[in-house]
Amino acid sequence: MKNLISFLTSLALLAVSVSNAWCQKKEDVVYLSDGSIIRGIAHTDSTAGLIRILNHAGDTWVFKLSEVDSLKREKPFEYKAMLFNQNGFEFNINAEFLIRSRNNAIGSAVIPGIDLVFGYRINPYLSAGAGMGMQFYEQMEIPFSLSVRARTSCRALSPLVLVKAGYTVPAEKRPSDWNYDYTSYGGFNGTVGLGIERILNENASFLLTFSYHYQALNYQLTPLGPWIQERTRKEVYSRFRFTLGFLFK
Repeated sequence: MKNLISFLTSLALLAVSVSNAWCQKKEDVVYLSDGSIIRGIAHTDSTAGLIRILNHAGDTWVFKLSEVDSLKREKPFEYKAMLFNQNGFEFNINAEFLIRSRNNAIGSAVIPGIDLVFGYRINPYLSAGAGMGMQFYEQMEIPFSLSVRARTSCRALSPLVLVKAGYTVPAEKRPSDWNYDYTSYGGFNGTVGLGIERILNENASFLLTFSYHYQALNYQLTPLGPWIQERTRKEVYSRFRFTLGFLFK
């Protein structure tokens, strides 16, 4: 648990640092006397009494200084992020890669998983959804889960917190060994992670998440011989994961 807390704390500091660096970007904002606002790169020619503004479309605007009410340096206005963050349905597809298993976990094969989430963006800061995926342990398993994703900013780049919980069902039967036939019942799964969301345009964003994943799988062991007793088994997988995903609206 101490290693998990240290891991998540380090990721939180990294995400906040990246977000702060991004938010330090500034652009020139020219407020004209007629109420118009132009954003871009401004150059003042005091000798000629003019101000030139190169806007985001690549056009150059020229005004007399007497027409300018004020010139300020502000954070860029992110129109695409504003459109993307409107409430509505969204679809998220993720590729999950194992970083490493905890020492007390079973299995350490580096096999990627896939996770699909159908959700709803409640507001610029909060999304919730339900999903299913495909994971590999000893056999292939199908996890179903409910998830909540919270962001700290409504801008194009924002740190996020991810929490997921659900139940995993077996997709393949575990082969029998010399002593037992296995009946799989699946088990609880849970994920907690930190990451970054980068809005690409008004319809898509990119997600990068580091998370801790817990998976329990339960089995009923039926003996294949009279000398062995019937019993149950619970196998626990606890893993650190790196996830890359895209979200579409």
